[in-house]
Amino acid sequence: MDLQPTGVDIFIGEQMPDMTMHNIKKRIAPRSLTDAAITCRPYGSTGAVRTSDGVMRNYSSGGSYIETTDSYPSGSILIVRMVRYPTMGSFLAEDDRPRSICLAEVKWRQVVADETVTRYGIGLRYLD
Repeated sequence: MDLQPTGVDIFIGEQMPDMTMHNIKKRIAPRSLTDAAITCRPYGSTGAVRTSDGVMRNYSSGGSYIETTDSYPSGSILIVRMVRYPTMGSFLAEDDRPRSICLAEVKWRQVVADETVTRYGIGLRYLD
């Protein structure tokens, strides 16, 4: 995944992490690309909670990058559930597949805007 800002990226709240080659090499696990449909919502015991639709763009054993229609601030805990699984080879080990449901912490977010809709790109860290 190319995390460098493009002409349409607008950062809100916090800056996107420094994605220089030095910091990319610090990643614990490699990213796998996907295009899985997901839903997510804040984790909590409050009343009515809005569920947001989105797409998981990549994942690793430690986290994932999703794009949603709602914004969640850094530090939020989300329940992320995959609703449409991507086609995957049966040769992949269970650890190499994306999680079908998980709790994750929002580590960063950015606005991904185009002419028709505003989406939010969100970096997640899985909570085990």
